[in-house]
Amino acid sequence: MRKKILFFLTGFCISAIAYSQGTLKGKIIDSVSGQPLGLATITVFKAVDTVIITYRMSTPEGDFKVPGIPLDMNCRAIISFSGYSVYRKEFVITKDQSTMDIGKIYMTTNTRSLDEVLVVAERPPVVIRKDTIEFNASAFKTLPNALVEDLLKKLPGVMVDRDGNITVNGKPVNRIMVDGKTFFGDDPRMATRNLPANVIDKVQVTDDKEEMMRNGDDNPNNVGKVVNITLKKGVKKGWFGKLYAGGGTDKLYETGGIANIYRDTLQVSVLGYMNNLNRAGFSYSELLSAGGFDRIRSNSNGTSTSVWNSNAGSGVSINGINFGGQQGFGGISTSKGAGFNLNHAPNQKKSLYLQYFNGNVHSPRTITTNMDQFIGDTTISTNTILTGDMITHGHNIGAGARLKPDSVTNIVINANYLIGLQDEDRMNRITGDNNKIGLLSEGNVNQNNDAHTYWYRHSISFSRMSKKKKGRRVNFVHNLDVNNRFNDYMSESDISYFYPGTYDSIYAQLRKERLPRTDAITTFNYSEPISKKFTIRIGGRYEYSRFNNGVNTFNKDGTGKFEVLNDLLSSDFRRIGHRFFISPALEYKVKQDFTIAPSIRILEQHVTNKLITSDIILRQKKFDVLPGLSIVYKQLTINYNKDVMLPGFSYLNPVRDVSNPYFITTGNPYLLPSRKDNISVNYFFNNPKRYLSVGGWINAGFTNNDIVQSIVVDNNGVQESRPVNADNTRNYSMNWNVNKQYRNKHSIMFSWNTGNWMNLTRSRLLFNSTSGWQTTFIYNHWFGAGINLNDKFEWNINYSFAKNFTRYTSDHFKKLNVSSYDLGTDMVLRWPKHLIWETQFGYSYNGSIPAGLPQDMLRWNAALNITFLKDETGVLKFAVNDILNRNTSISVNAIRNSITTTRGNILGQYFLVTFTYNVRAAGVKKRIGGRERFFLF
Repeated sequence: MRKKILFFLTGFCISAIAYSQGTLKGKIIDSVSGQPLGLATITVFKAVDTVIITYRMSTPEGDFKVPGIPLDMNCRAIISFSGYSVYRKEFVITKDQSTMDIGKIYMTTNTRSLDEVLVVAERPPVVIRKDTIEFNASAFKTLPNALVEDLLKKLPGVMVDRDGNITVNGKPVNRIMVDGKTFFGDDPRMATRNLPANVIDKVQVTDDKEEMMRNGDDNPNNVGKVVNITLKKGVKKGWFGKLYAGGGTDKLYETGGIANIYRDTLQVSVLGYMNNLNRAGFSYSELLSAGGFDRIRSNSNGTSTSVWNSNAGSGVSINGINFGGQQGFGGISTSKGAGFNLNHAPNQKKSLYLQYFNGNVHSPRTITTNMDQFIGDTTISTNTILTGDMITHGHNIGAGARLKPDSVTNIVINANYLIGLQDEDRMNRITGDNNKIGLLSEGNVNQNNDAHTYWYRHSISFSRMSKKKKGRRVNFVHNLDVNNRFNDYMSESDISYFYPGTYDSIYAQLRKERLPRTDAITTFNYSEPISKKFTIRIGGRYEYSRFNNGVNTFNKDGTGKFEVLNDLLSSDFRRIGHRFFISPALEYKVKQDFTIAPSIRILEQHVTNKLITSDIILRQKKFDVLPGLSIVYKQLTINYNKDVMLPGFSYLNPVRDVSNPYFITTGNPYLLPSRKDNISVNYFFNNPKRYLSVGGWINAGFTNNDIVQSIVVDNNGVQESRPVNADNTRNYSMNWNVNKQYRNKHSIMFSWNTGNWMNLTRSRLLFNSTSGWQTTFIYNHWFGAGINLNDKFEWNINYSFAKNFTRYTSDHFKKLNVSSYDLGTDMVLRWPKHLIWETQFGYSYNGSIPAGLPQDMLRWNAALNITFLKDETGVLKFAVNDILNRNTSISVNAIRNSITTTRGNILGQYFLVTFTYNVRAAGVKKRIGGRERFFLF
């Protein structure tokens, strides 16, 4: 029944949108050459007041067809194309002739810009200028309190997901500029949810030329997009932000403020927050847009960002700054933090930033974990009940600059220093069982983990294109990371073993780890065209790494202090590595959209590993000549490369780690380098006329000397693992997705998307005395749809199915299967005036959850927003979390020959009332409702 209702609603929405009254068609031709003009804009206005009715773009053959035109209405058609004079025609479509053919339109060239030729009211919604798509913001109507995100959602080919990620015609948006400057920072989510839509004049979209420079291959299929927002005159003086405070049942609370002050080229942002709601003080986009705290991404080639939403809560971490919320280690979190960000862009050639943040997260946890390991018809179960607190405290200071000395040179500099402090208590109650023998062991393992991190990093990027020779360019990037970590792990255990004999084990140790590490990387790319058909491309990279892993393990003395050094569990491991390669390639242009580029990579690696306490010195030297091939045909890219990878330091230290007596690890200093062949196929198709984008990729990897874990589980259920080499690992993965939008009228938008991701891995499994092969298949399929009716009503629905199963060549191991289903929907109703109703509903089912635990989960949240005060700057929200009190946090993971079920504590049902006061530039109001500040799953 539910499927029938869903199909009926979907069909009704599509039918309502697809319905059209009248159609205008014709063909656009260059008056001199007689060639058709593709991607010209045909805009239909009401003749009386120049209100846009609809628009379309011409096909590559110059043909156009504009549906959705009202009958018996005086209309005006404006046909525009960059570099040509504007064509105007007034017309009326009647019932007797619902399709009007205006024949061939001959366009004449004109050197004046469209802004000079057209009055503001007649500007077309979309203009194509070479590699730039320009949207006229005023042509896309939004509510008075709409934000940039609302505007972007209305632009053809633009999609914005629940986390604020933006794609244009299926390509990710790498950064957002304001008036051509990194004014608000250029992460895609910097300005979208804070800058009001009614201050925007134009939105321009182009390929990310800086990313193409870094890649060094001129392949537009591999680069994202850059969005430039042009502001209206006179709006870049003011400030905006918000203050909020709320309280609820069970002593829950939230409070905070965020302000952004800007004066033409200067932006200063400050923020502070506190809450115990298991979420960050601000959503990710609010931090980026008004707080500017991801500005380091603006001036670097990458960043470390984590955004997570789950049944238990949500959280945000940017460049090592923890902004609070439910953490990856579970629990219910109390978060607080404060900081500032300063951005200064005096001109288009210079952009500077300075930032500081101080944050604290306290997370009490109760987590139950059950791991079942299968050996033939025997199942060994390890059950752990963990309680304890996790406290993290961080300081982060950063500074940087983006410089453009001239039109062909770009310089990016940034530096960052992070201090991270962590204090963790883990009280574990652990039991081990055998389904044939019974109880194997039980006991308590108490741990206190104290960790300090002091991390400096900087990045310098230089790129320059030749003014004299097209296609010649050079790019240099240097990165330095100096990371000092100090870990003090204290463990005390009291365990009773019952098989094969009965005995007790009491154990206590303090493991002190000192982990200083330095990594320096320098890369370059150079391109030199030698003819119209051939281009030489040379890439190189040098990596230097220095790592020390000093471990001192202490036992208790007679007074109970950890003063007795345990030499067997102590070590001093040091590693120095050099890795260098140079990769020349010869690119042959078969034709304009077809290139072939064979290459070789000359790779040299030198690594010295020293185990000081054992006088062991291991030197690894490798010299390899590795082939490569790249083929690009239109939107299709095929790549092949071969790589040789030396083992990471974490695999090499041979000293046993017995911090948890149930799970013991040991390194292997005699691991060999892994050799891997990689094949990838990428395809992307976009039809802007039909608002359709299709994309997909296939990857295959073949590895010899792969690093796998050799696992031994003894009669007491104690597991010990050690890395070893194994040949013939195979990995295959693929992804495809389809996105479609329907936009016959500005007031109605319907969209849908579907796709899946699959991964197949075949690798060696070494368990006790058994050696065999394991094949793991992971499948994830999703479908989503949404409708927006004039911003008064929004409805989104999504469904996903995931399956994970593992098969073995040995009969000793049981086949593993994990399947899950998720259905979610959310609705927003902005009616009547001053009232915004919101609700979100989710259903999940996982048949792999063991008996005794709920296999399905319902979560239903709802809220009512009441706006008041002048310009609706005040918002009072009444919210209910988990109305049905059916939310749970249970996960199942299958790996090797084991299934692990984890259950954690969550907030559950609560009521919350929050007052928010918004300050917007020039009195502009903030959009209320939707996915931004609602309960995040």
